[in-house]
Amino acid sequence: MMRNILIVEDNEVHMKALVKILSSIEDIQIFKAYNKAEANYMLSLNTYNVFLVDIILDTKKPGDVSGIDFVNKLRGYKEYQFTPVIFITSLEDPKLCAYRDLHCYQYIEKPFVSVQVEKTVREALKFPINKVNKENAYFRKDGILFSVKIDTITHIVVGRNGVKIYTDNDCLQLGYQPVTEILKELESDEFVQCSRGTIINKKHIEYIDYSNRYVKLRGVKDTLEIGPIMKKHLRDGLKDNG
Repeated sequence: MMRNILIVEDNEVHMKALVKILSSIEDIQIFKAYNKAEANYMLSLNTYNVFLVDIILDTKKPGDVSGIDFVNKLRGYKEYQFTPVIFITSLEDPKLCAYRDLHCYQYIEKPFVSVQVEKTVREALKFPINKVNKENAYFRKDGILFSVKIDTITHIVVGRNGVKIYTDNDCLQLGYQPVTEILKELESDEFVQCSRGTIINKKHIEYIDYSNRYVKLRGVKDTLEIGPIMKKHLRDGLKDNG
């Protein structure tokens, strides 16, 4: 299984060193952020399994601890309450109060010892993935990032002309994206395909007629067709819901 690592480090030399060390680890994707603002933005693009965060991200600012500020915000998200965070530090006392209070997994000191860094990250990657469905999905249109509350999405229709995301009271139209990419962004067990180009939210299902191959969603006027190939897939996807 591919796992994502986000490195938050302001120093280009240190960033390159970390990327080089971690490149020997199998089945990972490495993402980079050079300051707190970039790190916050990266949270909207992917889900991460391990974070490496430099405590000091702005060396021009006396007493800067913006890396700690970022992790503090990170812990406010349900999906990241227990995700391993490895602090990068050159401080005299790395076991500062934030290290304990923010439940950080470990710390690595500068200058880096390659063997130690690789070992620490490999161990962190063994942590079980915290399966908490995220609250918002993010979709890009004309260079603008739209945030959509996942619970409000009733269904999504993918066609040649683009994507339509239907919510309780709106419809967001986007350029074409494959169904697989949309499901990856949703990253929620509540969504399942009912046809080749239609994704439905299980929580909004009113009833299903398997014989005539259609599903009715609450608050949606028209019924949605169940594709012949997707019939079994839909049944299997709803087993967990009883």
